[in-house]
Amino acid sequence: MTPWGARFLPLCGSLLFLLQDHVSSGNIIAAVGTDVTLRCNYDAQKYGRLYGCWGRGAIPSRGCANEVIRSDGISVVSRQSERYLLMGDIVEGDVSLTIRQVEESDSGIYGCRVEIPGWFNDHKHEQKLTVVAVPPSPLKVEVKEVKERTVTVQWSPVFNGGRPITSYMVQLKNNQAFWNTAVVTELHNPALTQVMLMGLRPAKTYNLRMFAHNIIGQSNSSNVLTITTKEAGT
Repeated sequence: MTPWGARFLPLCGSLLFLLQDHVSSGNIIAAVGTDVTLRCNYDAQKYGRLYGCWGRGAIPSRGCANEVIRSDGISVVSRQSERYLLMGDIVEGDVSLTIRQVEESDSGIYGCRVEIPGWFNDHKHEQKLTVVAVPPSPLKVEVKEVKERTVTVQWSPVFNGGRPITSYMVQLKNNQAFWNTAVVTELHNPALTQVMLMGLRPAKTYNLRMFAHNIIGQSNSSNVLTITTKEAGT
């Protein structure tokens, strides 16, 4: 019995190793509001058109946990939300998952499974998605009214980056000066969509730009306005 036992134990260990499922993995970090694609491909020329699915959470022994989308190898046959798309060439084996306008709640593990016939043949790939808030999008500023000593500018609400906008900053400088000489006006009412700047000189040309802030940080600069005030007495 001893020789048989000595041979059997290594064989059993090798068999278990061969039968273990292999799951590839990856990590993606994305900003709130962007579209994200999680890659998953198989050799459709070799295996033909196969069923594939994506789920949220680690890939179970069968199927996809908390399935969000499924393909029959030709087209999408079910999906949990319009935000989940298979935008690749499914017939050619591209079952990459695109999530439109991701939110922080989309963070987590996603698992792709392609059902290849035979024991332990399924193609499996897990990706960890981390969605993070970012500074607001840049403002688009427009001139509303120009007078001798005042100028009023306005803007439309922009994407807040996943956190509420807390304030705006206006920078105003003489046309020929550098931005580090600009007069800075802080606006701590995030509901504002216009502001009047006073104390300007008649018939002078100024540059103006704005920034939006949230708890994450400051947006990129808005467009730069070049404004010439009216002459005195006009």
